[in-house]
Amino acid sequence: MEDLTQLPSGPYELFEALVLAARLVPPGRAISYGGLAGLLGAGGPRQAGAALSRAPDGTPWWRIVRADGSLPARLSARAASHYRDEGTPMKGRSGRTALGQDDSAHLRVDLARARWDPDEVQLAVLAELRHRLG
Repeated sequence: MEDLTQLPSGPYELFEALVLAARLVPPGRAISYGGLAGLLGAGGPRQAGAALSRAPDGTPWWRIVRADGSLPARLSARAASHYRDEGTPMKGRSGRTALGQDDSAHLRVDLARARWDPDEVQLAVLAELRHRLG
């Protein structure tokens, strides 16, 4: 995880704040789109999803998921290797089915076990992001 304790100067548009907040989520953890927006007290799941769809390279978009732990099918297969590398707790099957078909489109993060709870430093960064929202 990059050091975001020294934030770039603000104010921020909601898009920028959501992307910076997503970068706080550590490997192996996840939060829902709505949960991320809720931490900023602005926007909602749609705004978080839109922000992450336009986020710059290096943003861990796979750590922000739907409320059921899934991602859109077009992203799920790309996220599978990240989940595996980070040891993210998953629900159900992943990888290949018995017939050899790719089952990665059905991956779901187990949010009960993987949910990100920001620590004190991360909460302070989130508070500063909320303060700098334009």
